Amino acid sequence: MSSNAFAAGMAAFENHEWSRAYADLRSLLDEEVSPPDQLEALAEAAWWCGNVGDTIRARERAFSIYTAADRNVDAARVATWLAENHAHRLQTSMARGWLSRAGHLLENEPLTPELGYLKRLQSVFAAGSEGGMSEALELADEVERIGRETGDRTLEVLGLHDRGHYLVAKGEVDEGMALMEESMVSAVAGELNPMVTGRIYCNMIETCSAMADYRRAGEWNDHAMRWCDSLGTESAYPGICRIRRSEMMRLRGSWADAEAEASRAAEELTDFGPYMAAAFDEIGMIRLNLGDLEGAEDAFRRAHALGSTPMPGMALLKLAEGDASAALAMVDSALDGTQELLARAKILPSAVEIAIAAESLRTAEDRATELDEVATQYDSELLHTFAIQGRGRIASFEGRHSDAVMLQRSAVDRLVSAGLPYEAARARCDLGLSLIAVGSPDLGHLEIDAAKQEFRRLGATADLDRLADMTEPELVAKKAVSAMMFTDIVDSTGLIGAIGDAAWADLISWHDRTLRLLIEQHHGIEVDHAGDGFFVSFDSAQDAARCAIEIQQTLRRHRKEAGFSPRVRIGVHLGSVLESDGTLVGRQVHLAARVGSAAAEDEVLISADTVAAIGDGLQIKDERMIDAKGIDDPVAVATLGWD
Repeated sequence: MSSNAFAAGMAAFENHEWSRAYADLRSLLDEEVSPPDQLEALAEAAWWCGNVGDTIRARERAFSIYTAADRNVDAARVATWLAENHAHRLQTSMARGWLSRAGHLLENEPLTPELGYLKRLQSVFAAGSEGGMSEALELADEVERIGRETGDRTLEVLGLHDRGHYLVAKGEVDEGMALMEESMVSAVAGELNPMVTGRIYCNMIETCSAMADYRRAGEWNDHAMRWCDSLGTESAYPGICRIRRSEMMRLRGSWADAEAEASRAAEELTDFGPYMAAAFDEIGMIRLNLGDLEGAEDAFRRAHALGSTPMPGMALLKLAEGDASAALAMVDSALDGTQELLARAKILPSAVEIAIAAESLRTAEDRATELDEVATQYDSELLHTFAIQGRGRIASFEGRHSDAVMLQRSAVDRLVSAGLPYEAARARCDLGLSLIAVGSPDLGHLEIDAAKQEFRRLGATADLDRLADMTEPELVAKKAVSAMMFTDIVDSTGLIGAIGDAAWADLISWHDRTLRLLIEQHHGIEVDHAGDGFFVSFDSAQDAARCAIEIQQTLRRHRKEAGFSPRVRIGVHLGSVLESDGTLVGRQVHLAARVGSAAAEDEVLISADTVAAIGDGLQIKDERMIDAKGIDDPVAVATLGWD
C-alpha cells in the first residue's frame, strides 16, 4: 500500500468520509503485515459502507495482532466490536464467544472505557432475554458510571440513554423518556461519536413509534435524516433511519414514496440482516394496504428469511386472503412469544380486528382490554384510540349498534386529528355501517363516501372493492329482531349414493316444495336456500317453532305413507340482526346456524333465548350446553318436542 493512499485513507476516515476511507484502506487486508490501528479504521469504514464481512475480517486481524503483543485492553475493545458484528448477523453463539473473550482479557486490567463498552453490550443481551431487564438496568448504571469515572463522555451518555430506554420498556415512561431526551440533546449537539449518535437516534425513534407517538417520532426522524445526510449516502445509518422514515410516510398516506424509501433502505442494508428484514416488513405493509397481496407475501417472506417475524403483517395478509382462522392462530402465536409491552402494543390492534373476523369475541375483548392497559401505562392517546376502535367493532359485531356509533365516531375524530388517513377511512367505514344500522342511512353513506374518496386517493384498491357491495347497489340496512330457522338434510351425500342421482333429484324437488309450502303457511320468509337446506326468518319465535314442528311431523307422516322421506335437523334462534340488501347478517345469524348444525336428525334444537320467547304451550326437554364453532362461550339450548 502506498504511503499516499494510506495518508488519504486515514484523512478520509478522520473526516468521516467512509466510502473514500474504505476504498483507500481496503488493501490492508491483502498486506502480510498491517498496523492494527489502521485495520480498526478500515473495519469502521467498511461498517459504515455496509460491508460487515470486511469489518469482521479487519477486526479479526487486528485482534490477533493485539493479543500477540499482549495488548489486552486493545484486544478486548476489538473483541467487543466483533461480538456486536456477529450479533447483527444473528450469529448469537459467535457473539457470546467474543464477548466472553473480551471479559477474560479485561479481568486483571485497570478501569478503562473498554470495560464500559463491554458491559454496555452485555446489557443489550440481557434486555433481550426473558426476565433480563433488571440486570440490563444495573449494567446500564455501571456503564454510565464507568464513562463518568474514565472521562469518556460518549460512554457516559450511552449508559444514560440505555437506562432510559430500559425504563420505558418496563413501563416507567416519564422517568425513562426524560433520560432518553437528555441523551438526545448530546446527540443533536454533536458531542458524541457518529456510531453512538446513530444508536441514540434509532432507539428514540423506535420507542416513540412503538408507543404510537408518531408526532414525536416524526420530529426526531427529521433530525436523524438531516444528520444522516451529513454522513453521505453510503453508510448504514441512512438505511436504518430510512426504515423509520418509510413508516412515517406510510402512516401519513404517502405510500409510493414510502415504498421507494423502504426499498432504498433494503438496498443499503444488504449486509445488515435484521435491519434489511425490517425494510422488507415495511414494504409488505405498504403493499398489503395497496391490495397487492402477492407483493406483500413476497416481502414478508423475504423478511422472514432474514430472521424476522413480520407481525402483524403476515396475519393481516391471511385475513385479507379470507382465512381468519389461520390469521388468528398466527397473531396469537406471535403474542404468546412476545413479552415486552411495546412490542405487544404493535400487534394488539390487529389482533382485535382478526379475533372479531374469526368470531372469537372473548379473545377480541381480552386484546382490547390489554391494549387499553398498555395505552394507560404509556399515556398513549393513539393506542387508546386503537382500543376504542376495536371496542366499536366488537359492539357492531354483537349487534349493539348504538354503542358502536358512539365508539366509532370517537375513533374517527381521533384518527383524523392524528393525521392517519388510511386508519381514519377504515374507521369511517365502520361508523357508516353502524349509522345505517341504527336508522341513519344518510349519515352512514356520508361516512362511507368519504372513506371511498380517501381510499381512491391512497390507491387502496382492496378496500374499495370491499366497499363496492355496500354502496353499489345502494346499501339498505336496518336493525331488526328475527326468529331464524336453519334446516338441513342429514347425510345427504350418503343418501345420494344410496338412491342415485335421478331419485335424489325427485326427492329434493319434493322436499323443497313441501318445506316452502309450510314456511309460507307459518308466515316465514326464505332468506337463503343452499344445497339441501333452508335459512328462514320469522317475525315471532312461536311461528318459527310451530313451523319447525310441522316440518318434522310432515316428514314423519310421509315416511309412514310412502315408505321413505329424508331425515332433517332443524335449529331455531331468536336474535338481533342487520337486514342488508335482501339478506340477514351479523353475529346472531352465525349463532343460529351453529344451533342448526348441532341438532341431531329428526331434532328441533332451539336456543335458550328462543325458549324464553316461545312461552307456554310447547314441550321443552333435554336442556343442555353446546360448544359452537366461532362462539367463545357455550350456548344454552334445548330440544323442542314434536312427537
